[in-house]
Formats: sequence, structure tokens, C-alpha cells
Amino acid sequence: MTTSPTAAASVAPAPPEQAGAPAEWLAFRHHREEQLAVAHGVLSQVALHWVDPEAGAQTFAGLPGSWSVEDGLLTVRWRGAELTVLAGSADVTTDEVPDVDGTVHRATVTTPGDVRLAAFAEDVQIDLIRRGGRTGLRVLDPQAPRRTAFTHVPTAPYDPSLVLSGSWREQPATVTVGSALPWLEQHLDSPGVATLEIDGRPVELVLTGTANILFTDEASGSSTPDWRVVTAEIDGDRLTVDLNRAVAFPAAFSAWATCPRPPAGNHLPIAALAGELRVERTER
Repeated sequence: MTTSPTAAASVAPAPPEQAGAPAEWLAFRHHREEQLAVAHGVLSQVALHWVDPEAGAQTFAGLPGSWSVEDGLLTVRWRGAELTVLAGSADVTTDEVPDVDGTVHRATVTTPGDVRLAAFAEDVQIDLIRRGGRTGLRVLDPQAPRRTAFTHVPTAPYDPSLVLSGSWREQPATVTVGSALPWLEQHLDSPGVATLEIDGRPVELVLTGTANILFTDEASGSSTPDWRVVTAEIDGDRLTVDLNRAVAFPAAFSAWATCPRPPAGNHLPIAALAGELRVERTER
């Protein structure tokens, strides 16, 4: 196995500077920029390979080793010091198998969830992901230009008029949504439905997770990302939605993301020029 990967170069995002903006919002923006700048986050995504369970052992451009899915389990085989396994024994079993050209290392992922699996080269890492019954290898390179050139996410000036109040009703359900990948459907748990009054009329929005609102608005795809998410604050049957805290999904930055789209009808009938604005997504 290889030696430990080298530390990734640090990226220092530029903090938002907006006179008169609430300190809590500025702190929220600082934290968000720091999260995006981490070495092996969304900004470091450079590839996504799907392993075909019918194709036997496969190789992929830029990745060491051979990869296969057998009986639903992903196995990788490699020689020498090509890979370092990052996942622990609770998620991956490792051993060595004899080969005509010498010993081959082998690792099999036994957990059903996503795994930060391995590293190679100069701290490039590989995530195993499972989406829609498929097994994928997402490659994360801290030296990706998208990450090394990162300074901040374009963000609208804080607008107190876009802190909205409303109500919500408990209505537990599982909602089926599309995703950044055209073939992939995802299933999200919903605790209920929020109602906001916008331009004098009620707008219903399906909550997901605990209190998240995935939404589009009239500026989506132009001034704002294709879709965004904001977390509501719930107090009894009332809720508050601060659109200044709306953030883009990873799919707004990376062509290799698999993010869920909003539930049908989760649309704001206004150009919500608050929170994170549109950026051009890239492959690197």
C-alpha cells in the first residue's frame, strides 16, 4: 500500500463585506465559504465513473487499479503502491491475492452507503457513491482549478424584505424528485407543507428533511442557480424563511454532482435575488 497522501494546498475564501448586514448572516456566509473551500469537497470534484456490474473488471482513465461490482459489492484490485485505502475495516475488507506477476492488493466495500474509499497520487481521493441502483467512483482533486481559484460565491446584498413568515402543517410523506442526472430519481422524506404569502397570495412549498425548502424562483437559471435550498426556522405551527440564507447545491458548481431537484410545485413567483447567485459550473 502507498504512503500517506500529502496535505492539500489551503484555499482562503474572501469573506463577504456588506455594510449593515446582520452579524449572524455574515458569520453564516463565512462558514459557508470555509465549507466550500475544504480540500476534498464539491469544488474538488473532477470526474465520476460508473462501474458496470455486467462488464467484469474495468479500468478508468486517470484511476489506478481495476474495478468490478460482483453480487452488489464493489471490489478494486491494484499493484504495489498505486492506492491507499482510506475507509476503515467496518466499511471495507482488504487482503492480498496471488497473481502470475506477483501479489495483488484487493479491497471490497461491504457497507451499503457512500464511502471515502481511497487516495492516490498527490492526495487525489475517490468516493464510492450509490445512486439509483448504480455504483459510481467520484474523483476529488484538491488541485482542481475550480478549487484553487476559489475566492467566494457571488451573493446578493442582504435584503431584510426577503425574510418571509408563514405557517406550516404536519403532513409526513415521501416525495419523489428528479436530480442533476437526467436518469436519476430520488426519494426525500417530508415532514409537511409550508405556506408563505408572496405578493399577496399564498404559496405552498413542500418541506424536506427536517425543515429544508428546495425551490426555484423567477430568476433561476439566469441570475440565480437552477435551484437552491434554504432551511426554515419552525416555531409551533409558524415558520420563518430567510431567503438571504439560500445556498446553491453542489450541482451549481460541479458537472459531477447528483443533487436532488425541488419537489414539484416548489417555486417562488418572484425573482428571489437573495442568497447565493448563479455561477458557471465546470468539469474541473
